[in-house]
Amino acid sequence: MRPRNKWEPWLFSAPALIVYVCIVLVPVVWSIVYSVFDWNGISAMKFVGLQNYSRMFGDEVFVTSFFNNLFFMAVGTIYQVFTGLIMAIILTNITKGNNILRVIYFIPCIISSMAICKIFEKLLSVEPQGVLAAIMEGMGMEPIALLSEPKWALLVVTLVDGYKFCGLYMVIFYSAFMAISNDVVEAAYIDGCTWGQQYRYIKLPMIKNIFFVVLVIVINGTLKSFDVSYILTNGGPGSASELVATYTYKTAFSSTQFGYGSALSVFLLVESLVAVGIIRIFQQRAAKRD
Repeated sequence: MRPRNKWEPWLFSAPALIVYVCIVLVPVVWSIVYSVFDWNGISAMKFVGLQNYSRMFGDEVFVTSFFNNLFFMAVGTIYQVFTGLIMAIILTNITKGNNILRVIYFIPCIISSMAICKIFEKLLSVEPQGVLAAIMEGMGMEPIALLSEPKWALLVVTLVDGYKFCGLYMVIFYSAFMAISNDVVEAAYIDGCTWGQQYRYIKLPMIKNIFFVVLVIVINGTLKSFDVSYILTNGGPGSASELVATYTYKTAFSSTQFGYGSALSVFLLVESLVAVGIIRIFQQRAAKRD
C-alpha cells in the first residue's frame, strides 16, 4: 500500500533520523576531517594529509592494540555466543523456575561496567588479597596476579567483558527458540528424533539467521570495547590488554593528539565495517545454498 502523503513516513522517522545524524554521522564526519590535521585542541590546526594514518603502522602500541583487538574479538565472540546459546537451550528445557533463571542470567547486562569490574577486581587481586588468591594460598599454591600478568591480563579482560553480555545473547537465542512452531518439534519427536538431533537438525538450522544477527552485534561490540579494559587494567601492564578503543581515548584526551586520535577512531570504524561486510558475505552465501 502506497501512502497518500509521501511525507508521512519521513515525518514519523524524522526524530530517529535527527538523533542518528547528530550522534553518529556528524561525529564520524568530524573525525574524518580531524584525522588529516595535527591539532592539540588549543593551537591552530595544521594540515598533514595522510601522515596520521601512515604513523599508525609504525606505532608499536597501535600494532599491539590491533592484535589485542583481534584476540579480544575472536575469543569474546566464541565465548559470548556459545555461552548465550547454552543458557538459552537450558532455559527452553526448564519449566519450573524458568523466569527466575532468566532474571539471574540477565542481571549482569543491567549492572554498570564499573560495578562488575570492581567485583572482579576484588575477586582477582593479590594485594590486597582477593578471593581467588586466598583460595590458592589455602590450597598451598602461589597466588597469581591475573590482572597484572601480561600473559593473563587480556584473557581476563575478555572473559569479564563476555560475562557482562552473555545474558543479552541468551535472550535473543531464547526468543528464537520460542518462536519455533511446536508442530515442527512434535513432528520430529514422532519421527524418532532424539533431544540432541532436534537441536542439530531442526532448531539450530531454523534460527540460522539469528546467528548472523548475533555475530554482527558481538563482533561490533568486541571491536569497539572500551570500558572493561580501561577500568580493570587501563590497558596494562605494558599494553598487554590495550585495545584500539582505549588507545584512541588515551591518545586523543590524555595526550591531546586529537588528529592522530581521530585517525585511530576512523581506523576502528573501517575495521568494524569490514567485519560486518564479511559476515554479510557469508550470510548471502548461506542463503544461496538454501
